[in-house]
Amino acid sequence: MRLKRIHLFTILVLSAVLCLAAQVKADNADSKTAKTTEGKSVSVTSKSIDLPYYPPDFPPGKGRELFISRCGVCHSLRYITMQPDFSEKTWTKEVDKMIKTYGAHIDKKEAREIVDYLNSIKGKAAEKH
Repeated sequence: MRLKRIHLFTILVLSAVLCLAAQVKADNADSKTAKTTEGKSVSVTSKSIDLPYYPPDFPPGKGRELFISRCGVCHSLRYITMQPDFSEKTWTKEVDKMIKTYGAHIDKKEAREIVDYLNSIKGKAAEKH
């Protein structure tokens, strides 16, 4: 499973690089030249790229919406998909760290529900509900 994620990530990165290279080439062809007050020419270019967004797919369960709304405010939810299967104790420490260290707006009841959800989808096999 991890190997498939690495291959998918590599494909996504290479696709992004190729799209960016094509966009830069097109932008350079469309660059405009403007005169400054000193009479010197300046080349002005505009570069932008739209990358596809593939939201992570989280299974349904109690706490899913709370997890998405509270955790997704500060960081990508994809971080969770990249984590190994943690014990419930480790998930509790991680959520507690987000609250105490980074100031996540999660109360104790919500934290418990989020930990339960994380443990149900990314908990160690022996501890899954």
